[in-house]
Amino acid sequence: MLRSIKGRLLFWTFGSVAILFTGFGYALHHKLHYIVDDSLDKTLHANMQFVKGLVHSHDSVTILCEAEEFIKGDYTQPDSGHYYKVFVDGKLNTASHSLVDSNFDLTPGQPIAHNTKLREWVYVTTGPDSEPLRVLRHEYMFLGKLITLVVAEDMKANLQMVDRLTKYFFIVMPVMVFLIALTSLIIAEISLRPLQKFSQALETISHKNLEERLQENGQAKELRKLAEKFNSLMQRLQQAFEAEKNLLGDAAHELKTPLAVIRTECDIALQRTRAAEEYAESLREIRSVSGTMLEQVNGLLTLARLDSGMLDASVFQPVSLNSCVSDAMRLADPLAKKKNVLLSANLHEEASVWGDKDTLTEALLNLVENAVKYNHPGGFVAVELNRRDGEVEIAVSDTGMGIREEDRQRIFDRFYRSATARTGTEGTGLGLSIAKAVMQAHGGGIRAEAQPGGGSRFVLTMPLAG
Repeated sequence: MLRSIKGRLLFWTFGSVAILFTGFGYALHHKLHYIVDDSLDKTLHANMQFVKGLVHSHDSVTILCEAEEFIKGDYTQPDSGHYYKVFVDGKLNTASHSLVDSNFDLTPGQPIAHNTKLREWVYVTTGPDSEPLRVLRHEYMFLGKLITLVVAEDMKANLQMVDRLTKYFFIVMPVMVFLIALTSLIIAEISLRPLQKFSQALETISHKNLEERLQENGQAKELRKLAEKFNSLMQRLQQAFEAEKNLLGDAAHELKTPLAVIRTECDIALQRTRAAEEYAESLREIRSVSGTMLEQVNGLLTLARLDSGMLDASVFQPVSLNSCVSDAMRLADPLAKKKNVLLSANLHEEASVWGDKDTLTEALLNLVENAVKYNHPGGFVAVELNRRDGEVEIAVSDTGMGIREEDRQRIFDRFYRSATARTGTEGTGLGLSIAKAVMQAHGGGIRAEAQPGGGSRFVLTMPLAG
């Protein structure tokens, strides 16, 4: 139950309200006690003042308290719960008729409160009829003698009222908690309906209808942002699925031709007995075609690893781009010499980035090899590295055939090769795709530019290591 939003909402609402009501109940109980005690104290103080007013003397020597002439009612009924005593220098002078045993101690033990300035003390005790009493004792000097007044009131009725109100509250509290929990359950049920509809809409989308989207305007306000993010996710998934589908189709198409060539060469070689040189020629052709296939397969494996998140920024290390450029130039040098293309590197200053050296070197090597392959004999390939505004920029320029405007938007697509590139130049159509994937994994970018005097210029940008 607690694993569902509805269950958690019910649990926390029920628990919070129960704790709140329980705390409120105890606070109310103590507050009622305080109100009752305060009311009794005011009553005792008023009675104390009345009794104090009855203490007098006719001859300025003898102190009298002729209370029986003025006090009637509860103070005259035995064990009524309303009592008083008057002491003069510690000796009992007068006691109410309600206190049958005038020696009964109304102030046993320690007081629960006192006011030293007013010389008043408050006690809680049990009366002669076993009733709970609240007692006020007051002392003052009169005609050079210490007068002690003790007034007591029965608290039974007040305490019973407090207990009844408290019990009533704690009887009503579970009912209120239950009703609030039930109301919360209904509110949760109504509030979660948009989420249920949202979930039902998600269930209708599968790999067969990735083009379907959630209606953002038809969702609850709180779910609109989620619907927007979900649609954006579906858009990316659809593009990824389309890319994978196209990749499989392109891979099948690209591998079909060299496989057909290999099979044809084998069929021709097996038609009749041939000379050793003819067999050697067929094997060289097969080796060349299979080499191209191996490059394509390796490129696909590299892209698959990049797509799966092989390059994780958490394991990146500081890498010298100068070293990556130098390695790429060294690896491309044999091809450049074979094509009679001059390589040049202009590394103005040391630049370090967070990344993976092997994949960065591979991306640079793809760009340099492409610049060599699609160049003309006697051509020129220049690699330039610059730092600016917290980024490093590597530009690979060539004097080759250049890139047509209509091809520039697609040259980073997998297996894409322009008509010009396909003519007389071997390639897999994966080099630029790999370079783009490597740059994206490193938080950088790549772009292609046309050279004013002919040729191409590819620019890599990456953030410098902090």
